[in-house]
Formats: sequence, C-alpha cells, structure tokens
Amino acid sequence: MSPIVRWSVLFGIAVFLIVIFTVVHAGSITQRSAATSQSLQTPVLAIGGSVAHGWKDTTGPGYLARAFQELSLRSKTSYHYIDRTIVGANGLQLATLYKNHYLGWLHSFAPKVVVISWGLLNDALPKTPMSTFDFHIHQEIAEALSIHAVVLMVTPPVTKATYTQFKLQEPRYVRHEIRVAKSFNSPNVVVCDVFDQMRSYIVSHKQSYKMYMGDGWHPNSAGHILAGHLLYNDIIAHYGNKAIAYID
Repeated sequence: MSPIVRWSVLFGIAVFLIVIFTVVHAGSITQRSAATSQSLQTPVLAIGGSVAHGWKDTTGPGYLARAFQELSLRSKTSYHYIDRTIVGANGLQLATLYKNHYLGWLHSFAPKVVVISWGLLNDALPKTPMSTFDFHIHQEIAEALSIHAVVLMVTPPVTKATYTQFKLQEPRYVRHEIRVAKSFNSPNVVVCDVFDQMRSYIVSHKQSYKMYMGDGWHPNSAGHILAGHLLYNDIIAHYGNKAIAYID
C-alpha cells in the first residue's frame, strides 16, 4: 500500500471516529438536558379510570392532561404529568386488584400534586356501597398527604350516562367524594368540581350535552377540552399564578 493510500485510509478512519463521537456525545447531552428539564418540573400523579385516561379525546390527551398543559403554558410553573389512570377501574379495584400500585407510585414518583378523578360510572354500574366508596377515597387522599403531596379531588366531566342511565346515581357519588375531601379540612386538599360546573355550563349556554359526547360513557374531544379548561380555571382561581405547593 502506497503512503498516499495509507494516509487516505487513516484519515477516513479518523473522520469516521470523530463523527461517531460527535453523535454519541450529542445524544448524551440531549438525554442529560431532557433529564434536567424534567427534574425542574413539578411532578403531578393522576389516578382515575378511562375518562381521566382520555378515552374518545381524538385530538389530545384528555381533560386532566389538557389542564396541566394549559397551566404549564400560562403560569410560571412547568408540570410533569404522570398518567397512572387505569381503564375500567375504580377506587375499590385500585385497593384490591391493583393493590400496592398506588403506594408504589407515590414513593417512586414522589409527586408534589396528586389528582384523584374517578369517572364514577365504574362505581354506579356495580353499585359500589357508599361506605366502601367513601373509605377508599379517604385512603387515597390520606396516603397522598402522608408524602406531603397536594391532593386535587377532581369530579369527572359529564357523559351521556349522566343524563340517562345514571341520572340519579352519579351525582350522589359526586356529592360523597366532595364530602370526603372536605372532611379533611386541609388547605392541601382542594376540590375541583368539574362535574357540576360542566352541567351548569351546558345549561347556561343553552347547549345539548350531546355535542360533548364521544359515546355513552366518555366525552368527545370537545367535552375533554371544556372539562380541561374548567379544571384549569379552578386551579388558577385557587392558586393564581403560583405553583401548586404543599402547606406545612
């Protein structure tokens, strides 16, 4: 091999190694930057069922995530939304079928905010006894408070079932979870009653609930957008532009 060819080969190898190093180094920087960015955000853990998960929201991540996206954009705090909703579940199943999941999430994610937003239809259909329902809501709130997380008790958006199949039952579950949350008498437990606000909004604007329905049990994107904005307004009304923070 001539000297010119040998030097050409060596030069090519050197260039290749430089390119590889640059790509790997850039990737490492990007990963570190992403990790740093996430560490500067306020972690928010959300539990609930399929509505909270965002089913039938074809243009976004659901009303809960939408509210925190809006908060991150418009307030001085950036929120890292952690979705641990379980499709088809209720509070009883979280404590039995998914036993220890919730406590594990609280300790592994160390959220500053815990959002509890059950759809309530998964309680209305099997007729969960109110004493059982109350007990598990109380436990979920108490366990979040034990790690010094603020609890947002968020009632669900309305659905077709709100006006038809469970016209009497769902409002009763709403009243109970609000009552349990308020029984703590704590500044770190905040009730955001999306359910009743959404019903009032539809009436005051002379609208039909049908325009917000994705199916019998879930809102469509318009319903998720409205519910998310109502929740955002509630949080702003309570905290202003300050971060949601635990009060010792």
